[in-house]
Amino acid sequence: MKLNFLSFSLVATIILTVLIIIPFWKPILWGIVLAIVFMPVKVYMQKFVKSDLWSSLIVLFIMLILILLPFVFLIGISSSQINSILEFSKKAIAEYSNFNLPFFGFVKDYTANINTQIMDFLTKNALSVFSYTYKTITDLIFALLVSFYIIKDKDKFLNYIESFIQDKKTFEKLKQTIKLSLKATLIGGVIIALIQGILCALGFLIVGISGFFIWIGLGAIVSFVPVVGTALLWAPASLYFLITGSYIKGLFLLVWGGVFVGSVDNYIRPLLIGSYMSIHPLVLFFSIMGGIVFFGLIGIFVGPIIVSLADAVLNVYKKEKIS
Repeated sequence: MKLNFLSFSLVATIILTVLIIIPFWKPILWGIVLAIVFMPVKVYMQKFVKSDLWSSLIVLFIMLILILLPFVFLIGISSSQINSILEFSKKAIAEYSNFNLPFFGFVKDYTANINTQIMDFLTKNALSVFSYTYKTITDLIFALLVSFYIIKDKDKFLNYIESFIQDKKTFEKLKQTIKLSLKATLIGGVIIALIQGILCALGFLIVGISGFFIWIGLGAIVSFVPVVGTALLWAPASLYFLITGSYIKGLFLLVWGGVFVGSVDNYIRPLLIGSYMSIHPLVLFFSIMGGIVFFGLIGIFVGPIIVSLADAVLNVYKKEKIS
């Protein structure tokens, strides 16, 4: 009877705890990811600041600056750059539509009053925009709070988890797998996407297309699109210049995008992630895409971690089966 009551109590309290935590699962995951990424910074800071509390607070401050600074910078420059991009886009669409292609005629009509449409959308959805902004800010605060305490009390958390695990060697292997998969995702996904965005924007800058920082963001985002990637940006721009008679600019963008921007994805990414993960780049790609579909933006990190853990567990299981 005692055992049954204890088992029931354990299951009931775990279920209730999960129900309490579930509304905050995204900021908690973001906090864990940030903590793992910035943990080396704390290790370095402790060479100068021995206190766990103060070194963790310094890391928290660094995280806050690195997260907020790009947003503040982009907000400051985005208005003029977005307008210039819209003007260029409308001009390019007008040129395309002169060839009497029905699709471009539709796009031209739709984008004719794009600024008015954006203002109408913001006016009609002001409450939703405010609600989303508020949720984003609160999620960021919760994520930073989680990351601060994980960085500060890392050993306590790990010791607590390890106390439930008998196979210490497997636990260490899984812990190492999480670290390596995060590094591989950060380098193979986020940093490579940023490099592609910068190269794409640089190519546009050379041929006279303004909006450098906006193109960096757009280039980084579309780099995750399967097969085509940043070609979604530079290919239409190249075609526009060729159609309008600017052959040098058009050919330059074609070579720049196909050779330099494309080579980052095809050659540099496998070289960079090869030392961190044994998983094939194709599997890494689909783990990122699937992670985004199921978990949202945090899936960029969660997807590869799950796939990497599955690979590590299978390897351990295979070794135990053989022995």
